[in-house]
Amino acid sequence: MNGRLAFTVVAALAMIAYASAVFPQTSGQAATKDSAAVAQLEQRWLAAVSLGGDRSALDAILADDYIDTDWQGRTRNKTDLLRGAAAKGASEHVAGLRVRVWGDTAVATGTNHIHSSAKGWSADVAFTDIFSRIDGRWRAVASQETLRKPAPPAH
Repeated sequence: MNGRLAFTVVAALAMIAYASAVFPQTSGQAATKDSAAVAQLEQRWLAAVSLGGDRSALDAILADDYIDTDWQGRTRNKTDLLRGAAAKGASEHVAGLRVRVWGDTAVATGTNHIHSSAKGWSADVAFTDIFSRIDGRWRAVASQETLRKPAPPAH
């Protein structure tokens, strides 16, 4: 892991730990409503990518200062993602989505299962997406993806 990536990962984890300590997890109806809103936003995000890169939907989901560290350790901003949004010819679905809310901050974790019938491959990518309520609506501010390697065959 290079120094810049290590710093990004440590900083994101420190931010989550700090938010957890300073802002207790929201409970009750507000948390349920906010968790559902963020979960729905995750599904809209997946649909926007799956539909060939719906740039206007992605623009509405991603905060202007959004930063992504992808599964290869590359850091990209919102402009990079919108420029690169295009049909991938693969189906995607999220499993194990979990959303936790602390006031105006939410963290979504899960696994994106990606399959390309045309190219004959599948991959599971674990993700953490951080959201912030900006001007009254949830926006993604940061993401981190990790490629899950398949287990080696048993001998």
